[in-house]
Amino acid sequence: MAKTKRILLVMLIMLGPGSIIYFISKTVNNHFIKLPYLGYEFDLDSNGNKLDSTAYTVPEFNLTTFDGRAITKKDIDGKFIVLTTLQNACPDMSQCGMSVYHFNEIFFKKLIKNQDNYGNVRVLSILTDVDGNPISEPSQKLKEEMYQYDTTGVWWMATGDVTPFYNFNYYGDKFINHVASNKDGELGLKAYTNSIVLIDDKGFIRGVSGAKTDSHIRNFFDMLKLLKKEEFDRNRAAEEAAEA
Repeated sequence: MAKTKRILLVMLIMLGPGSIIYFISKTVNNHFIKLPYLGYEFDLDSNGNKLDSTAYTVPEFNLTTFDGRAITKKDIDGKFIVLTTLQNACPDMSQCGMSVYHFNEIFFKKLIKNQDNYGNVRVLSILTDVDGNPISEPSQKLKEEMYQYDTTGVWWMATGDVTPFYNFNYYGDKFINHVASNKDGELGLKAYTNSIVLIDDKGFIRGVSGAKTDSHIRNFFDMLKLLKKEEFDRNRAAEEAAEA
């Protein structure tokens, strides 16, 4: 036990808190290290007492990729979805809810290089204006810019209604209603245009992060690692049960 503590201390000093969380999840049997399910909705009785609760799952939706392909809920079943918005002025950081440069360098390149582990992960970016209103057509400049980031098909860039993805309960209100924080460098009126949302392979919301800074994006990748650890444990348990 003492040896394990020393290893954890060294890892914390060298790699930081995000890496230590992943290290613990991979090497130590700590069942409490698990991402929460966000957006719980409650059934109440006539006196306002909670009867039951269910975690929010992404409902049916219809999107269209920049090249004209339809995306529906069926397309995300069994996949982990990294959800963002895009604006026509991207990747100009001052006019884009996400730092596309940081996201590409810190997150997306790593995703592409490790497809053996992350082959069922997709990035889904929905086109809006700076205030979160849908835009039906991407500019030619945006299409050309984003093509430089991805030619693999792993990054889905689409148009359509964002409501099904962001309409979950979050700190006392629907996430779609939360206002942006200009003092934190967020863009426009809505917080969700400046966020990255993690959706698991069952359609549950499992994480929310800012999308502007390198630290937010690094921490988001750590959240994805934890979800993949859940998937690994689930698959291993199924294999052991089948062999028993």
